[in-house]
Amino acid sequence: MPRIAIVDDSRLVRAFAAGALRAAGHEAVEVEPTSLFEVLKVLRESPVDLLVADFLMPGCPGESLVRACREDAVLRELPVLVVSAHRDDVSLQRMQQMGISGFLLKPVDAPTLVAKVAEAIEG
Repeated sequence: MPRIAIVDDSRLVRAFAAGALRAAGHEAVEVEPTSLFEVLKVLRESPVDLLVADFLMPGCPGESLVRACREDAVLRELPVLVVSAHRDDVSLQRMQQMGISGFLLKPVDAPTLVAKVAEAIEG
């Protein structure tokens, strides 16, 4: 069963995503982005198969999180899906160059999330 970390500053979004992924047979771990350091610590100490991260989060911006994962020996190969309510093509291009596995525009429905997660894990 794939283990997926969901990092979003909205508790509601984390709960929705976790519920959708659990219903699809995944193990979902909700991570509150209190700081970039804390999120990286959780990801290192409790390995996951995929990271689903919000782009705009106070204290732990999605782009910074992706960059930090790519620079970390343990997390370098971790597939990352980025989710955002806003499409910023310049930032998206930078994150694609960092090797993200996909991008989802909010609001995301459960079937789309589950399909993109499956794609990223297989990918």
